[in-house]
Amino acid sequence: MHFLELASDALGFIVKVATTKQDVGQHFIALGKKLEKSSEELEQIAVKATTGVDKNDSSQNLIRNAVDSAKTTLNILKEHLSSLGEVGDSNLVGEATKDQNGVSASTDELKKVYNALKGIVGIVTKEGKVKEPSVSSVTLASNSIGGASIKDGAKILAAGQKAGAAVGDKAAAIVSAVRGEEILAAIIESSEGDAAGTIGGNATGETSALKFARGGSTVDNLAQEAAKAGAVAGGIALRSLVKDGKLAAHSADDDKAAQAAGITAVNKLLRILENMIIKTVKNVLEQAKEKIDEARDPKEPVLGPNK
Repeated sequence: MHFLELASDALGFIVKVATTKQDVGQHFIALGKKLEKSSEELEQIAVKATTGVDKNDSSQNLIRNAVDSAKTTLNILKEHLSSLGEVGDSNLVGEATKDQNGVSASTDELKKVYNALKGIVGIVTKEGKVKEPSVSSVTLASNSIGGASIKDGAKILAAGQKAGAAVGDKAAAIVSAVRGEEILAAIIESSEGDAAGTIGGNATGETSALKFARGGSTVDNLAQEAAKAGAVAGGIALRSLVKDGKLAAHSADDDKAAQAAGITAVNKLLRILENMIIKTVKNVLEQAKEKIDEARDPKEPVLGPNK
């Protein structure tokens, strides 16, 4: 099973300035279809491996169990990717225009993203030998990231209000301070209920990525040094990716800087997800190969080396 060859045209997707949220959704759907194709090919291999084998032969059950287990994992991943394919709209990723009020990401779609990402992490850590993503301890304090008033970058997540100043570059600094896995970790460490409502008081180290994606109408409440950079970056990624979400921007070229921050956050999230899925699929197919070959021993292996 050569998954990387099969899915080569669906891997390495990069969000650019003209990429829409729906484009990203189509990428998730396309990747899910590649998993479905892998599942179909695996079934064909199972049929080939059991042809001519007595139905009472224990090897047939071993082969069927190995294939069914692998197909279950692939199908679960496909379902979660299909869910991610439905959360966007026709707006650009990181949508931001001059002097624009920020707009919260849709509650329903945020819940859908949260459950899909949590589901993906659950299956890849269980079946793919993938390490659980770790949460970053970096905060918005200037001595934590470097630079003056970096905390103001969180104002890009204003809801129903403008940022009040040019903060796109500061938001970009926050996103740059964390890795993709830390953005993902901050999202799945949220609670589903955080997808509703907005931030009413001062943000803290406990304020989640989902809640930052919703944002708040008082921008100074968002710009708190205690807030976690991973949660803010996760909020930026989600608002940039999910239906209705728009980043708050100021005048001049702040809209370009704001969108750039959103695009970077989304690309970081996409890369870690893709890497996790690739590793999991390779591991699952390799395990199926080994079990099928063991069941057929001492017959000829039916699968070539997995790439």
